[in-house]
Amino acid sequence: MRGIDVTEAERILCGVLADLFAVPEVGPQDGFVRLGGDSIIAVQVVGAARRAGLRITVRDVLTLPDVAALAAAALPSARSVRPGDDGDGGGVGPVLPTPVMRWLDERGGPADRYYQYLVVRTPAGLTGQGAAEVLQAVLDRHDMLRVVRDGSGWRTRPAGSVRAGQCLRRVATEGREATPEEVAREVHAARDRLSVEGGVIVQAVWFDAGSGLPGALALVVNHVVVDGISWRVLTGDLGRAWEAVAAGRAPAGALDPVGTSFRRWSELLTAEAAGERTAAEAPYWSGVVRPGAGIAGRRPLDAARDHEDRAAHLALSLPAATSGPLLTSVADRLGADANEVLLTGLSLALARWRPCGPEVLVELEGHGREDIGVEADLSRTVGWFTTLFPTRFALDGLAAADAEDGGPTAAEALRRVREQLRAVPRKGIGYGLLRHLDPVTGEGLAAAEPAGIGFNYLGRLGGPGGGGDWQLLPAHGARLDAPGPGMPMAHAVEVSAFVLESADGPVLHADWAWADGVHDEAEVRALAEDWFRMLGALVVLADRTGPAAPSAAASVGPYTVSPAVPPASGLALDAIGQDELHDLAASLGLL
Repeated sequence: MRGIDVTEAERILCGVLADLFAVPEVGPQDGFVRLGGDSIIAVQVVGAARRAGLRITVRDVLTLPDVAALAAAALPSARSVRPGDDGDGGGVGPVLPTPVMRWLDERGGPADRYYQYLVVRTPAGLTGQGAAEVLQAVLDRHDMLRVVRDGSGWRTRPAGSVRAGQCLRRVATEGREATPEEVAREVHAARDRLSVEGGVIVQAVWFDAGSGLPGALALVVNHVVVDGISWRVLTGDLGRAWEAVAAGRAPAGALDPVGTSFRRWSELLTAEAAGERTAAEAPYWSGVVRPGAGIAGRRPLDAARDHEDRAAHLALSLPAATSGPLLTSVADRLGADANEVLLTGLSLALARWRPCGPEVLVELEGHGREDIGVEADLSRTVGWFTTLFPTRFALDGLAAADAEDGGPTAAEALRRVREQLRAVPRKGIGYGLLRHLDPVTGEGLAAAEPAGIGFNYLGRLGGPGGGGDWQLLPAHGARLDAPGPGMPMAHAVEVSAFVLESADGPVLHADWAWADGVHDEAEVRALAEDWFRMLGALVVLADRTGPAAPSAAASVGPYTVSPAVPPASGLALDAIGQDELHDLAASLGLL
């Protein structure tokens, strides 16, 4: 085991998973996917394991069948940091614009008001001084919360340069909970106070219900410094900082260190953009964006009038009875991850959506904390890491009506989507490097027809049951893509999906937005409802497959090759992706 005791590694990893999934116990035979894990949570698993002395990869977490196999694959962590360390020590200073930051500049609109917000419950014992101490500890720990944009570009300022008192507003609600209208009003006012040139990146509003009563904290943050994983880091740090304050300890010492700073990551990305691996991807991406995968609308998307604040919206929720298995047993039984399952359902829905042809270009968002071949621990780094990349889905021959019974058409769609997504090099990070950091290749990619649909799966928000201290308040929720007035829409149709826990289990929520005039509500509603209908069909497909047995995955050395669809479909061999075939060949000494 090269210095790792398997039993001890199992104990550590079981504890990590139990903590992240907020369950009483996780055993060595429990699987990450069966627990409902996704790639976003996998990043957190890797970071927590590294801090505990174990080195595993996101790929390990997503593909190995259970904790025992994950522990067997673990290596000693090559690098450890102690509380109080500054990680790479390079978090303060100039920050190079990353691909997604350049994308925002190119998109246009008021970047000051491109924000995200989240509302969490605050404990009954919180005071004004305590709230300020908690917020100050978080501001001091995370460099990008202290970023400013001036004439020379972006730069982060030293800890202590941004004071919590300048960011925190108290609103007394006199012995009652804040109403949704009050929260919305204060969130909008906080958004209007943001200024990247003034270095006002964070605004917090504490709704104080009075002594002995829980309150609420709305965190409003410029999107340029935060993403889905960052929110999980921030809410966790708020809770740990408060535990220290409540116990009379300094909160800064309670917060785990940050491994690799965002500033350092921006340097690594810039270097990677000029490297041979990125250049070698250019033909692939040029092929993806070739003409012929557009979506027919009533008119083209118009940046002058199709703004995010004018978009039409439709919010739908998939009941827990379907969402629960969809995000756990379905992915496990079909050998897919949550994103692949969701996009399979979407491809089936698109196959009978009238504006679509035989192929459609969809722009996907990834968490962006990918392996680019250098040592980096981004699991606790706050910043905007999102990758944006197009994927071309082949819809020809998919009779969506035939998929509703969970039969061969649904299995064929899953096979296609798996192949298409697993053919994407390096989870799509190279596209942004070429498109925004390579002036030669970027020019050609910029001239291509844009994707008509944007898809973003944010994973699970909040803890099981919701409503605990420093957890998301379902009544007020979150908005993780909330551009202010005047921001042009990036796509004619956009869908953001996320999971919230309910008393009945996880519930998949989807927010659809579209440019009214390009598409109408009837069109988008038909697509949205078909998507949920096709996700139900995949639940039926998984039920027919039966429980995933340990023998369903053939272990070869440290790798695992899992069938992607039930053998009855006749597609099991085809569904083994190129990554798995490469791993199998390597483990047999053929490479």
